[in-house]
Order: sequence, then structure tokens, then C-alpha cells
Amino acid sequence: MSPNRKKIAFIGSRGIPANYGGFETFLEEVSKTIQQNANFQIIVVSDLEQKIKLKGLKNYFGIKILYSKYSKSKNPLLFNFDSMRKVWNADIIYCCGVGNAFSVFLPFLFRKKYITNPDGIGWKRLKYSSFGRTILKVMFMITSAFSPYIICDSKEIEKILRKKFFRKKNITTIEYGAHINKTVHLQNSVTRSILEKYNLTSMKYHLVVSRLEPENNIDTIIIGYSKNTRKFPLIIVGNISQTKYVRNLTDLQNKEVTFVGGIYDSNELNVIRSNAYSYIHGHSVGGTNPSLLEAMASKNLCVCHENEFNKGLVGKDGFYFKTSTEISSIFEKIEESNLDAMRGRVYEKIRDYYNWENITNLYISYFQKISK
Repeated sequence: MSPNRKKIAFIGSRGIPANYGGFETFLEEVSKTIQQNANFQIIVVSDLEQKIKLKGLKNYFGIKILYSKYSKSKNPLLFNFDSMRKVWNADIIYCCGVGNAFSVFLPFLFRKKYITNPDGIGWKRLKYSSFGRTILKVMFMITSAFSPYIICDSKEIEKILRKKFFRKKNITTIEYGAHINKTVHLQNSVTRSILEKYNLTSMKYHLVVSRLEPENNIDTIIIGYSKNTRKFPLIIVGNISQTKYVRNLTDLQNKEVTFVGGIYDSNELNVIRSNAYSYIHGHSVGGTNPSLLEAMASKNLCVCHENEFNKGLVGKDGFYFKTSTEISSIFEKIEESNLDAMRGRVYEKIRDYYNWENITNLYISYFQKISK
């Protein structure tokens, strides 16, 4: 490693290799390319659970892996503070989420090149208690006021920070990306065997891929779908956890609504995405959502919860709902229409902008700019 390479440290995620969620996927995609192609040395701090799972892996595609002694899920505040302490001497520290809000005054006071990606508006997530949502909003406010730099994953998140939290300087947006789904229009024995495994017929099912949480509106989708007889079944992919909300959801299952659980084989999921007649996206509090990007990259017809985040991404090339009645009428409309042009236009958005190569290049330019 050249002694002149700038050190960029990523904290706040569970770590890489990615095996959990959006931050981890983003981190793996961006950091691997930056490490290989730019004048930077990447450092990633992973949590204790990741250390156990990976048996203390220290190097990943040239990326230096450090470990906190804390679990992110069990001790989030200690995990974030410990992570920042471990990489304090890095040239740039990038924090995934607002979990380090109560310590962000330190890089502020010491004029560190410290970046926060605040993620979505977590204080509106119904899975948290009212106290938990209040704390999250306070953390968002503190981060907005004191993080030296902020990168949002959505223009709409940036607007909220500017208008509601009065952030004026050192704030920008760099979205997430997706890879073009290479199984689009690919009909071969592998495709057929995967569809047969899940009892699916190409272009003859509606698809949801989501965490089964209240703010993702799975109940609204199922109720709206079930108001009338449909031509195609509704397939729901998501880990079936033992919560009251999930139990209530699965009680709605019938011969036309099927929960298949989590699908962790990426090729299987790509095939299921690319052969869906439509993709139903109920997320209501996120920014640039990775699941929606992957649907667009799979040339899906996108039916989304109506909010500024989803509309900012899909624009006029999708359908939008808020109530079960609204989505019921959308199901009726799309099953009787040829909407290939809309599928093609969302696919082009991935090809032209929301792809990992472009997003990574935007990050490289940004890091080069602030490291001078």
C-alpha cells in the first residue's frame, strides 16, 4: 500500500461481506471498487456478531476489517462510539446512520472530515415505541446540526434536512445503485426449475419483496388485492419472524396470497423478480430503497406506496397507492393493460444513472474533493 493513500473508514454498519441489509450492501459495492481503483485505503469496522460469523476475517478484497467489541443490535451506542474510536486517525470517517449522534460533537469540535449518511426518517417507523421514535428524531436533529458533512441517499431526505432541520452547508445527495438483472428475458432450464420450485409461472404473478414490518404496508397490499378476484396470485418474499404483526399478516394468507419466506439465494431471487408481472412496493419511510432499485433493474412494473421517496425514484413510470381501495383499483387496471413501455423506462433509469459503477464514481469524486 502506498504511504500516500488516504484512509477512508466506514463505521455504523454491521460490516462486510454483506449479509444483512441496505447499508451493508451499499458498503460492499462501493468500498470494493474504491479500494481497487482509487487512491484510497478502505477500512471497515464490523460488529461482534460479524466477527464471530466470519471468524475474525481481517482482509476482504484489500479492505482492512476491524472489529468492535460490541454488537450493533444489542449495544448500538457503544458500538458506534467504539467504532469511531478505532478509526479516529483516518483521513475520512463515514458513518452509516445516526447511531453515533450523541458522540458526533467530537468530530465536530476536532474538525474531523466526518460524514454521516442519515438513512431514512426512522422516527416514523411503527415498529418502534413512541419513546424510541422520539429518541431517533432527536438523534436525527443532533446529526443534522453537528455532523461536519452529510450525504443523503435521496434528494427528498436532503430536502427534509434543509427545510425542517435547517441544514445549510456541506450536505449533498448520492443515491444507492443496483446491478442490471441478467436474468431479464432469460428463459432456460435454470429459470424454469426455479419458477417450478416456487410454483410460479412467468409474468403471471404479482410480487412483494420486503421486510414484514408495519411501515411497509403489506397488510394494505393484501387487503386491497383481496377485494376482488384477480387473474394472478400475490407472492410475498420476506423473512417470517414471530411478531404479532407478522402473525396477523400470515392469517390473511389464502390460495391466492402466498408467503414464501425469505429467499437468500441471489440467483433465485433475481429470477423471481425478473419474471414477475408487477412489483408491489409498500415502503413508506425510506429514502432510495434498494429493493425498489432491484425491481427497476429487473424491468418490473412498479406499484408503489405514494410518498416523495418512491415518486422521486420511479416518477411517472409507476402506479401509486395509499389505501387498500386505491391499490385494488390499480390491480384491476394493470392486469388488463400492456405496460411494457413503463417497465422499459424504469429499467433505463438503472442503466443510465442508478447503477453501482456510476454511484461509486460519484463517491470517488466526492472523497477526492473533501480530502484535499
